[in-house]
Amino acid sequence: MSESLPKIAAFIFFIWLGWFLRRREILKESAFHAVSGLVLYVTIPCIIITNLNGIKIEGIMLLIVFLGFLANVAMLGYAWFLTRKETDEKKRDFWRINMCGYSIGPLAVPYIQAFYPTTGLMTAFMFDVGNVIMSGGGTFAILAGSHEKQRSLLNVLKVIGGKMVRSGPLMTFALVVSMSAVGLRFPDEVTTITKVGAQANTMLAMIMIGETIELSMNRQKFVTIVKILANRWLLCILFALACAYFMPFEGEVRTAMVLICLSPVPAMSLIYTAQLGCDVGMGANLNSLSVVISIAVMSTALLIMQSAGF
Repeated sequence: MSESLPKIAAFIFFIWLGWFLRRREILKESAFHAVSGLVLYVTIPCIIITNLNGIKIEGIMLLIVFLGFLANVAMLGYAWFLTRKETDEKKRDFWRINMCGYSIGPLAVPYIQAFYPTTGLMTAFMFDVGNVIMSGGGTFAILAGSHEKQRSLLNVLKVIGGKMVRSGPLMTFALVVSMSAVGLRFPDEVTTITKVGAQANTMLAMIMIGETIELSMNRQKFVTIVKILANRWLLCILFALACAYFMPFEGEVRTAMVLICLSPVPAMSLIYTAQLGCDVGMGANLNSLSVVISIAVMSTALLIMQSAGF
């Protein structure tokens, strides 16, 4: 646990730094669009190329990829059910985009890497393959397509497809997986470059969250955030218990899956919150609170599993 504490402190520091620089007007309001663009189209694609280059998906890892996708679909379906009677489109979208997805790289990976650096780390990467299909643009595309109520099904599908094609993470993922399927991979010279970009992702994502945090928040917004996170955590804990006791996982794979299920809302959700025209400040507050809760829950889960001999 002591090995992860400096990394956790770094997350908190850069969130605070983003907030401080914005309050001092060193970072202007337009900085969010610049930083989010770098995260969406540079650093996250770099992470995907660096971690998934030439990777072969087979056996139990194929199941883990499917679970990463299925967990996102289940979260979106649950959020859709909870907001089915909400008449305000922006409120519906806010719930649906901020209940879904997992922040695997920035938070789950440091925990898993510190204690389970072999099979456990590979498990995290495989889950993220399925996760990124939705959290990297799929969920946003579905929500954008749901606004096209007066159009035919074909036009709605075109809107969804158009949003997905313009997603940096999704297109990078499709390229890397397609190359791997035919036995191709990027040369080491390319991944040496992308590794530099990947290392910048956590810092930029945390600063992006911090610069949009609004500490002054009315009671209604705070209650909304608590409701969203409470419903999300209900599913997260159920998923974690299922991986611990009912899935065909053993050893490091089982432990890693439990930690993955307890990871926070992805920082990308904040970008898509802005693109949907929802409340970005409230999204940043939700995201940062989600990180704090995950730090506490994942730390507790890790201690429990270690003491129980998982």
